[in-house]
Amino acid sequence: MATKQLVDNFLNDTVDLPQIALSAPSGNSVAIDSFTVANNSTVNASYKAYIKSSAGVLSPQIPFKVVVWGENDLGIGIVNQVIPAGGSLQVESSALNSLYFTVSGRELS
Repeated sequence: MATKQLVDNFLNDTVDLPQIALSAPSGNSVAIDSFTVANNSTVNASYKAYIKSSAGVLSPQIPFKVVVWGENDLGIGIVNQVIPAGGSLQVESSALNSLYFTVSGRELS
């Protein structure tokens, strides 16, 4: 059976509110293969990353990380984590339109 690869790219468009970066389908969990945050703005910005279960419980995987303007972060603490079936990876940012997130994962059967 082929592995289904999931990829998402987005720029944060809210401040201090979790946004969904990657969702797991209701039938399968998703293993996170890569997670990158680039700060393309002219200000330093922080982010938090959570894995949310299908029951709605947020679990902080990266409680607080600052990304200096013009730099990137590889999100080492989130790689190889598993999003449970029906759950999601969510991120929260401190500055509007400052952080560009790229996430990839694969469905687990």
